[in-house]
Amino acid sequence: MSSQRFYTGDEQGLVKVVTITEPVVVKPKRVRRGQPTPEAPPKPVPTVETWGIPDREKAVQFLCWDSEKKYLAVARKNGLVQLLDPKDGTVATEFKHTFGKEGKVDTIFVGLFASSESIITCTNTGRLVVQSIADHSKATVLDVGKDICRMRVHPREHHIVATGGKEQELTLWDLKALCKDTVEEETPEPATKKGKKNSKKAPAPAPAKEAEKKAGGPEARYKSKEILANGQIFKAKNVKNDHLDLRVPVWNTDVQFLNQYDTSRIAVGTWNHQIRVYDIKSGARRPAVDAEVGEMPVVAMANGKDGSEIVFSDTVTNVYSVDTLTGAIIGQYKGFTGVATALATFIPFENDSTAHLVTVAMDRCLRVHEMTKTRKLLHKVYLKQRMTAVVVGEYTPAEPAEDEEDGEVSNKKKRTEGEGDDDENDDDLWESMGKLEDKKSKKRKLAKE
Repeated sequence: MSSQRFYTGDEQGLVKVVTITEPVVVKPKRVRRGQPTPEAPPKPVPTVETWGIPDREKAVQFLCWDSEKKYLAVARKNGLVQLLDPKDGTVATEFKHTFGKEGKVDTIFVGLFASSESIITCTNTGRLVVQSIADHSKATVLDVGKDICRMRVHPREHHIVATGGKEQELTLWDLKALCKDTVEEETPEPATKKGKKNSKKAPAPAPAKEAEKKAGGPEARYKSKEILANGQIFKAKNVKNDHLDLRVPVWNTDVQFLNQYDTSRIAVGTWNHQIRVYDIKSGARRPAVDAEVGEMPVVAMANGKDGSEIVFSDTVTNVYSVDTLTGAIIGQYKGFTGVATALATFIPFENDSTAHLVTVAMDRCLRVHEMTKTRKLLHKVYLKQRMTAVVVGEYTPAEPAEDEEDGEVSNKKKRTEGEGDDDENDDDLWESMGKLEDKKSKKRKLAKE
């Protein structure tokens, strides 16, 4: 039997391991008349393993693998970031970020990435932290702007970071250059008698403000195409005014790199139900593709099997597939009764062209769809809590059973043993046919006489 594993996170702070086991389907033999019809193939059997204790303060906001797929990184509501062992869920290491409130808005994570050396996190306040795993005292804190809705790290070039948000255009940052210019290390020091910590931190200068000073103010910064803030390698430009000559509001909700080898093409989903694709190599700051998709804001995005397709969900129950070259909707995945909060695509079999889409939604279900023209729903698992994150685990292929191998061998033996019998039966048949001819000839002779 083959099995596929998924890891999910929910609002109760639980991490669940969902294993879907598909039984081996034996090809039915030819059914002859009078024989009973073969039984239907057995359905896949899902098993669910739960890690943790329900606690809303530890609600899972993001899940991801580290670059070597040894640990599972978890970002929680209370600012806790953990590395879990994917075998039993034990905590390998953890870090705590201090969260507060800015006005009426709570601080939340908007991005998570883990490599073998560091963990990169970002909050909606624009606080981007590069935390060393080996040395807990080393943490570089950077400012990437306010009202950030999504941060994503390039899958191969781990120093390239993309951000976007409310009135925050798509921006690419180079962490190597940014860390050289603005570095802030958090070193935990013992508390004083009054309970206050003696922390000496050099304030990190805002890169955007420094660039504005050099360029002569914010207006000059936006007029020039060449002037970028420290660490920025690309900053998008808003689209042209609408037909009423009014400014189009900027509200980017998700970002996705379409090419895993470079940063040539990037897709962005917006709150105003738009999918925009930027071609970085062309030098243009405005999107090469700007299409309205549906009528509701974009919630989450995931790459298709290649860079020409992207899948997104909105604030209702719609999950669409979009062509990134034209902006046209290719099709819709059905069967949802809640908002799909997280998407992921994967190819379960090696050297297979059929990709699968796994989603978790607010209706407390995990679904697996086939990414073909039919978009067939393959699996649906009810998980009790409202889900917020999902990642794809390992795939275990089916191994041939011993009985099947023995059966094949026995069939081969029967065939080889039966070859001589068939020849003898053929000889007997011809002899019997000859005897029949003799009988007919005798009858003819008797009739003549």
